[in-house]
Amino acid sequence: MNPDTVLEKTALENFIKATKLMPDFAIMAPREQAKKKEIKDNDIQNSYPKLVKNVKGFAMLLNLSEFNEIGFFDENFFLYFEDIDLCRRLINHKKKIYLISNVKIDHLGAQSSDKKINKERELTRNWHWMWSTFNYHKKYHGFFISFFIIFPKLISSVFKMLIYSMHMNKEKKEIYYQRYSGLINAVMGKSSWYRPKI
Repeated sequence: MNPDTVLEKTALENFIKATKLMPDFAIMAPREQAKKKEIKDNDIQNSYPKLVKNVKGFAMLLNLSEFNEIGFFDENFFLYFEDIDLCRRLINHKKKIYLISNVKIDHLGAQSSDKKINKERELTRNWHWMWSTFNYHKKYHGFFISFFIIFPKLISSVFKMLIYSMHMNKEKKEIYYQRYSGLINAVMGKSSWYRPKI
């Protein structure tokens, strides 16, 4: 679980019940966030596990015995895509991932760090989102397809850096510079080295 998550009272109990229904699971995850009603009521009432290809990484129940072949998170990803990558590797090895409708965990989002570092957090997030986007696609599709996927983002970052430079908007310029930097470092084959300056 992420540090900015809160379990509803029945979450663990419902997870345990689901594992008895599907003992061969690799990952189980909540179908619904407690404060974000994203699914229909009739789906919530159906507590039977739903087989899916990936789940969000803010809260996952792992069946450790199912990870012997593939390992866990790819440590090359510092932020972003590590959960998508893990799920993809599991699916490629015919492992099973489930969403559980009656498990509710509230993901507060960006609430686990001090608000004083909001700016650095935003710069870090933008850098790593772009770095991880390129490297995830490169891992599964190769360099050229990944470059084709990120090329519009690269052009957009450069264009917006120039626009915000002319408008003297330093904060926006820094954000788009981070996006550009993350992409360029990824394309150059550098590791996900960037860390917040706090």
